[in-house]
Amino acid sequence: MSDFYKPLTPSFRNDINVAIENQIRELETCEKNAFVNAQIVGLNAQKNLINALPDGYPIPCTKY
Repeated sequence: MSDFYKPLTPSFRNDINVAIENQIRELETCEKNAFVNAQIVGLNAQKNLINALPDGYPIPCTKY
């Protein structure tokens, strides 16, 4: 495992948003309960934060 920083580009931002949306879609197939709802709220907040960051912002990543 190695940690590195990757600049936030429009393409990278899109990749992150697609991954978040996929997680939300998967959670929406589950029974609605407090755990599922909390995760969906958190993922939407994460998406809002990613979209608010400026291009070039260094995003910490881990390479496996």
